[in-house]
Amino acid sequence: YLSYQWHMDAVGASNAWTMSTGAGTIVAVIDTGVSSGPNDGIGSLVAGYDFANNDSDASDDNGHGTHVAGTIAQTTNNGLGVAGLAPGATILPIKALSASGSGRSEWVAAAIDEAGDQGAQIINLSLGGARSRVIANAVEKAQARGILVIAAAGNSGRKGVGSPAALP
Repeated sequence: YLSYQWHMDAVGASNAWTMSTGAGTIVAVIDTGVSSGPNDGIGSLVAGYDFANNDSDASDDNGHGTHVAGTIAQTTNNGLGVAGLAPGATILPIKALSASGSGRSEWVAAAIDEAGDQGAQIINLSLGGARSRVIANAVEKAQARGILVIAAAGNSGRKGVGSPAALP
């Protein structure tokens, strides 16, 4: 279904794939969790943590986190399903949002800290909310550790960049 993935063309995926598959990179997906699927799933998914329920099961009960993880590291060029931008990357799922997609700043901040502790080189935050000092502190700490933090600019339809994407 690559022909339906307009966003892959928009970011130059075919060119990127000639340079790297992301192999050896750990990407933490801080979201609603990530679920593995039996067909055309994430090639490398390690055990994560669930701050929303305070347990070790980071399975997705919403679907958003799994979608995000697939965009990053879906198994690619196998004749099945969709393609991921970095299919060789390892996904570290950290659930910081509930089944309804909501969460607490403390959960997100703890998830950022956990991602760093688990060796993530990249943290993906496809989430947003009110400005939060505790999240800002966690992002600053992650950046000081050399971790690349990527956050969604916003899905609200309003002008401007939301938080945490508005952080430096």
